[in-house]
Amino acid sequence: MAHPASQEGDSAIIVDLSEAAMHMYTAAIEALPFQEDKKFHTRAEVVLSGMRKLRSALTDAASTSRPSSAVIVELSNVRSRYDKLVEHAAAAPGSSLGQQIYATRMQAKLTAREVENGAGLRIGLLDELEAGAIPTDDEAAKIKDTITALGGVPGTEHLQPYQPEPAPTSEPDESHVNGWDDQLVGENAAT
Repeated sequence: MAHPASQEGDSAIIVDLSEAAMHMYTAAIEALPFQEDKKFHTRAEVVLSGMRKLRSALTDAASTSRPSSAVIVELSNVRSRYDKLVEHAAAAPGSSLGQQIYATRMQAKLTAREVENGAGLRIGLLDELEAGAIPTDDEAAKIKDTITALGGVPGTEHLQPYQPEPAPTSEPDESHVNGWDDQLVGENAAT
């Protein structure tokens, strides 16, 4: 009869498998076409889908009663790489609303539940959108308003139309330049 593997052994196997998967995902990420390429989003979504599954498995492993710092370190690494890829995809032309709100809320340091509550969205919607679901028109409007309120999708600042500073409407009063008031200076000089 075989003896059960030690907790440390289980964690080492989980981490090794995750590292192997991330090696392949990293190669796939590096091989992605430019953001403007029409194949970019299709290929990026394949990688993101696989990384979501890996992230979920590591989250489950980290939630077990078998504590392991190696598993939580690997989970942190996977989440960080996932977040960077979503932010890259969200800044690309033709990105999904799910990618845009995910990147925006990560930048704002908000959880999906906090955004759903604050925007008046049903619980679970943002997770569904991240996985590729399509929002209703009402949901999409609320999400777009939330993205705007949180400062926009990170990495798209260069895409915003240029708006020059408004020209001054009248000549500025220069009697107080550098804190000097000519009338007060004249009064003090006379005394």
